[in-house]
Amino acid sequence: MTPRLTRRLGAVVGAAALAGSLASCASVAGISDPPTATVGGAVSGSRAQTIAAQVVDTAQKATATPGAEGDALRDSAFTGDALTAAKADAKLAGTLTQEQKDALTLTPAPPVVLAVSNGLGYPRSMVVQTTRAKSGLPVLSLLVTPDVHSPFKIAASAPMLPATEVPAFDQVTQGAPSLGDDAAGLAVEPEQLVGAYAASLAYPAPPAADNRPFTDDAFANKIKAAAKDQADKVVTVGSFTEQHLAKDVAGGLRLAGDRGALAFTVLERKYTLLNRTSGTINVSEPFKALTGLSAVKAEATLDSLEFVVFVIPDSGQAQVVAAQEHLVAATGT
Repeated sequence: MTPRLTRRLGAVVGAAALAGSLASCASVAGISDPPTATVGGAVSGSRAQTIAAQVVDTAQKATATPGAEGDALRDSAFTGDALTAAKADAKLAGTLTQEQKDALTLTPAPPVVLAVSNGLGYPRSMVVQTTRAKSGLPVLSLLVTPDVHSPFKIAASAPMLPATEVPAFDQVTQGAPSLGDDAAGLAVEPEQLVGAYAASLAYPAPPAADNRPFTDDAFANKIKAAAKDQADKVVTVGSFTEQHLAKDVAGGLRLAGDRGALAFTVLERKYTLLNRTSGTINVSEPFKALTGLSAVKAEATLDSLEFVVFVIPDSGQAQVVAAQEHLVAATGT
């Protein structure tokens, strides 16, 4: 079942064409116009589409560009944990098969702005949808700008999970309230939610928790299955443990009709393999790329960033609608 994204009629669908190519270090998307007296979307629909198109285009060029030029493009397109993930992805690009690279490719269709924050203040944000060409899965991205002097950049991004849906936002022209620090009207505070979700992913498995604030999802099931599979593979030579920590709530926007919010969160995943034999343990190609080691004698540790997007309702359990993991660091002895 294909994921669904529901939007109010009237949201702008097309994107304005960008004139000329983007310079690798001079692309600036979304330096905001001076505030007006009208409290609607913080950015007009047409302006939001232009910004989204430019940011996504720069991000795609960064993926295909190595070296210092690619680094400059990544700095222009991403911020925060998303930038950390993008830089790590560049280091690991050589370890991907062609099939894996094809799976990440987006369609040439312009991005669609699903929602824009309202009001005159900062920070400002927008939720943007692109689509992966091979799978057809929508990709949700949160673009943010902290102040009037800074461009919009991608703060979080993840493909939607099968059989999930994002309810409607208010029209782009009206704008949507930011997630902010006030959890009023939400079934659970975003920080509490991501903390409980992170704890549930630990391996060996944590005790079952009553009244979980979230439903089961395909991403969590895959993470848990992979951890068990890894532990089973090394049981005769060592031990495997995995810990997940809530890192950040990158932001989000309220849904239409006071029906909750879409929240972009970031988790840290640390998994450790201990060798209990006198021999060495072979490691993966990504581990080699990050550490330069082809084997470990005592211990291997890998760190990932997990971008998890929740629909938090006004009542009931939250649902993960999009998620993606990026390996960002590794060590070995």
